[in-house]
Amino acid sequence: MSLDTHSFEFGEFLLDTKEKVLLRGGKPLSITPKAFELLCVLIDKHGHLIEKNELIKAVWADSFVEDGNLTFTIRLLRKALGDDAKNPSFIETVPKRGYRFIADVKCIEAEKIVTPDNFNETNFVNLHLPPNHPFDINHTETNSSNAVSDVKSLSAPRSADTLAKLHINKYFRLTALFSIIVLVAFFAFRYARNKDAKISAPILSAPFAAEKLSASGKVFNAIISPDGKNVIYTNGFYGKQSVWLRELESGNNIEIIPPSDDFYAGLALSPDGNFLYFSRRTKFVEGQADIYRVSIFGGVPVKIINQTQGWISISPDGVKISFVRCDRREDEFCSLWIADSLDGKNEKKLLSRPRPVRIGDNKFSPDGKSIVFAVGQSENQANEFGLAEVDVESRTERELTKEKFFDIKSLEWLPDKSGLLLTASRIPNQNFRIWQISAATGGVQPLTKDSESYAVLSLDKAANRLVSTQFKPDFHLYLRNMENPSRGKVLVDAKKVAFAPHGKIIFSSEMSGNEEIWSINADGSEQRQLTNDAADDSVPLAAPNNNWIFFTSNRTGKVQIWRMNADGSSQTQITQTEGGFPIFVSPDGNWLYYQHGLDRTLWRVSTNGGQEQLIFDKRSDRFAFSPDGLQFAFPENQGEESTLTIVSLSTGNPIKIFHLADGKSKLLELAWMPDGKSIMYTSANNDFQNNILWLQPLDGKIPRQVAALGNEEMFKVSGFAIAPDGKSFAVVQGNWKHDAVLLKGLK
Repeated sequence: MSLDTHSFEFGEFLLDTKEKVLLRGGKPLSITPKAFELLCVLIDKHGHLIEKNELIKAVWADSFVEDGNLTFTIRLLRKALGDDAKNPSFIETVPKRGYRFIADVKCIEAEKIVTPDNFNETNFVNLHLPPNHPFDINHTETNSSNAVSDVKSLSAPRSADTLAKLHINKYFRLTALFSIIVLVAFFAFRYARNKDAKISAPILSAPFAAEKLSASGKVFNAIISPDGKNVIYTNGFYGKQSVWLRELESGNNIEIIPPSDDFYAGLALSPDGNFLYFSRRTKFVEGQADIYRVSIFGGVPVKIINQTQGWISISPDGVKISFVRCDRREDEFCSLWIADSLDGKNEKKLLSRPRPVRIGDNKFSPDGKSIVFAVGQSENQANEFGLAEVDVESRTERELTKEKFFDIKSLEWLPDKSGLLLTASRIPNQNFRIWQISAATGGVQPLTKDSESYAVLSLDKAANRLVSTQFKPDFHLYLRNMENPSRGKVLVDAKKVAFAPHGKIIFSSEMSGNEEIWSINADGSEQRQLTNDAADDSVPLAAPNNNWIFFTSNRTGKVQIWRMNADGSSQTQITQTEGGFPIFVSPDGNWLYYQHGLDRTLWRVSTNGGQEQLIFDKRSDRFAFSPDGLQFAFPENQGEESTLTIVSLSTGNPIKIFHLADGKSKLLELAWMPDGKSIMYTSANNDFQNNILWLQPLDGKIPRQVAALGNEEMFKVSGFAIAPDGKSFAVVQGNWKHDAVLLKGLK
């Protein structure tokens, strides 16, 4: 029998519909499956106009798509063919109607193949075999013991019966060899399949290889397509953000969603790679993000779910979506949900956790029967973040591993459900590494040991390629003059800052590789490292006598307060159980007041150590003490408005309540002026931009704007301090830089 025509030639291209390959000059071109199908339809009716609806119906018969899908795929085809839309050689656009393939097309018939059904002498003789092939009718065998070797000469006259027997013997020898080849191929396939089954993720057995995909510092989210050919990523962070598609082979970048004043919190792709899910919210608007669904070929995003966080997962069959809500209530801080992925209907809560436990990234298992999720808390800087798994139907939970981390940012299942990859940090090492966890034993091992911190993880379906984002802080300590605060100078890279009574600046910085306590003069001279520990030392506070420095350290496994001499010697642990962050030392030097590391309430302890005492049981992100130690201030919400409340330390009762200058902004930092007559605080919008420094007089006058501090993010608790003479202040500001990286090996 003869195969139907399956090859078409046009220009320097050859389209093989049987092998599903497009060749140019004999070399295969990279082309998406939908682009290939579209090209086949166009060529099948070359020279004729094909309406848009007809093309969509032919290529996307089982999906609901819009014109944007067709336009995007046409664009990919033109790029592969090197075609120009304005002056086309292959694909012509007929405005508002459709497309026409205009190049000359030559059909190439397949060669006739001999099978047992059509075997005859003519077919056999006309087989195209290599010269001297053992089954070539023109090749003489002299050393064979079979019947053919008894023939004296192939050139000698033969009877019809002899020739027929010769043909039949050779046919069966050909058939036998063909069978052997098939068997060898079968067992080779079985071996390869078994080998792949043992190595479920090829990326784990390949040598470590990383390729930077961006260097702008503005790629916050990135995911790889299931076929490993494309990366979807967000571009921009503090300004306008957009969504792009990058073709890994060509390096070409295509904008999917144009720039807007929205913040993208997370991305996910449908199993077939055709639909993008993302969570985003409008900037400067308070609240959680909403989840949208859009074709990667373009179109208008459709909102399907309200009020979620950035962690999204799509089930393997594409039917369900999992997501997290964090209402931040005492009884339900965060919860894990599922819903229909098409329209967000049939929402179902699987589980929840009370404050301060939060739920992070979550992923459907490869069989779709369960969801693994990150859960825990890191407010006290301890290793108390872990992994759990919940059955989707029964909602039964189980701990996936007893190993704990300081924080877990992202998860990804291995294809055979043998384990997971995750990005996590574990004290005392603060870098977020990529880890592998066994689903069977719960065993954990780090896969990266470099100085980079990894955030997002996205693995292709074959587990050959992994896309991640790397992030690093870029924060600086600015010293500004009160009289002219717009003119400031950068002293050093830093995270937290305080002034000693004699004017020296005490700060924490990661300059040495992890966060340590340093000191420096206000003119930038005599910089000195005071601590050196594998854990993090942060939030320094100088005592009134200039002899002691208190600071927070997690070197014991969670945050406790330590004391050292001004030169860094005699480091001594002060709190033993209820640790936290130092705020104020009483004027007599006897008491240290601090914010609880977990509850964020106000406590005190003797500066020599001893029993910790609860002073004020209201939770607040910030507290500030008056210079005489008789009052303290903190921000709180009064309905929909934020206020600044002054409280008597002796009674615990409010003395004064001030309305913030801008009721819509968030109060970030606050400090009492040295004369005790006013309080300074910084505010920012919901995206921690538009930072403004305010002065609130305690006599009740309206607050006065002191300085606009720009859009760089401020480090909180405590990235702000006022000099003892009140003439200058220090502030820590900067940004987090995020860039995408492609990993091809983790061994």
